[in-house]
Amino acid sequence: MFDWAYKKRLKDDLENWVAKGWVSSSGAAAILKDQDQDDGRSRLPMALAGIGVICVALAVLAFIAANWDAIPKLLKLIGIALLIVTSHGLAAVAATRGRSGIADLATGFATLVFIGGMALVGQIFHLPSDWAGGAFLVCLGGLAGAWLTGSRTSLTVAAGAAITWQVMRADIGAPDLAASLIGLALTLAVFLHPVLYPSRLTRWAAIALLWVTYGRWFGETADILSGGDDLVVAMLLAGAGGLSVVMLQLDAVADLYVKWSSDLPARGHGHWLMARSLQDVGMLVLSVLVVLSLVLVPEIADDLSGEGLLALPGLLPLAAAFLLTVIGLLLSFQTAKARVLFAATGLALVSVLMPVVTTNVLLLAAVSLTALTGLCALGTWYNNRFWMLCAYLALTAEALWLLQVTVGSLLGQSLFFLVAGLVLLAMALWLARLFRRRQAPTAPVADAGEVRS
Repeated sequence: MFDWAYKKRLKDDLENWVAKGWVSSSGAAAILKDQDQDDGRSRLPMALAGIGVICVALAVLAFIAANWDAIPKLLKLIGIALLIVTSHGLAAVAATRGRSGIADLATGFATLVFIGGMALVGQIFHLPSDWAGGAFLVCLGGLAGAWLTGSRTSLTVAAGAAITWQVMRADIGAPDLAASLIGLALTLAVFLHPVLYPSRLTRWAAIALLWVTYGRWFGETADILSGGDDLVVAMLLAGAGGLSVVMLQLDAVADLYVKWSSDLPARGHGHWLMARSLQDVGMLVLSVLVVLSLVLVPEIADDLSGEGLLALPGLLPLAAAFLLTVIGLLLSFQTAKARVLFAATGLALVSVLMPVVTTNVLLLAAVSLTALTGLCALGTWYNNRFWMLCAYLALTAEALWLLQVTVGSLLGQSLFFLVAGLVLLAMALWLARLFRRRQAPTAPVADAGEVRS
């Protein structure tokens, strides 16, 4: 859907790379020609095959259900087992021949048959319905298929089943330590798979499961707290804000540590892609939280309780975010780009937590606007268009809200725009001077032999 944006950015990047000598002119022309010829037809067979596999699995299950009384119970069980074993065998043969797409489809078909087989087994033996238990078994089966064969399809099914299990396993009440540890283990198993077997769909499924798992833990803890909504909202700001900042900063801290520890091995592209996806989600959530902390939170809670910051689901992400910010600022003292990342995200976290300290609209607005301006500058500096989109949309929404709520007259509106324009112009001039100073050519140092001569 966003191929046009990618191709536009690729053309801009190729122009810069050719100018810097990183890519030859003929190589850039070949890349652009390949992109112009790629109209998505190469992905069409796999897309149709995936839909076909789902249809065949549904056809098998519908056939068994239509002939339920005519097929003996033992034959049903043997047929389901044979379908699963045969599908995995076909996947193994395809994998040995280098046909990874067919192997993934075959493993996905086996996973779908496994899901339908559990439902049929429940009907055969008249077992009571247990959606959470069924989702848990589906998750285990999907994880087994995903890790044994590297199947992305099975991993996606496992992530969806894990999310279903977290939502449906029990009513939110007193925390269940065993279930929480099991959920953490499932999340870890799902999360590590896209790192070793990169896939955009599985990365987003794993990140969604991470947030759902945290949300379940948060809900169970918040339900037993007796401080009321003020305490829960404070805990939510600390937890969600801290987790989003951790997602943004974790890869940057790892990069800085690798830079200072040259003995560490280089990370693979799966780690890099997962880190970028985490950062994108972190930026999206953080931008939304900065706006909500000014627009919505003061409306629903006049006096937030600071005790909410001490509850474990809020304290743990908040402490991790604070620790990463401090470590990042210390390690990035010679890297201006990384230092801006930690400073901007740290300021955004302060903005999210400001309603716990004060509900003064002017102070909240000043800190919030400064934080969003920092996020806009961060997205521009990193040349990340998704970050820029999130930050600029958040800044626009907040500016319109402030214009409506805090500025009532035309004179006030003119003053508002004047101050905002002057601040932005001052920041632009400061950044321009900073960039010129860093890009200024340094005088060549004379060789010692030349000096002696």
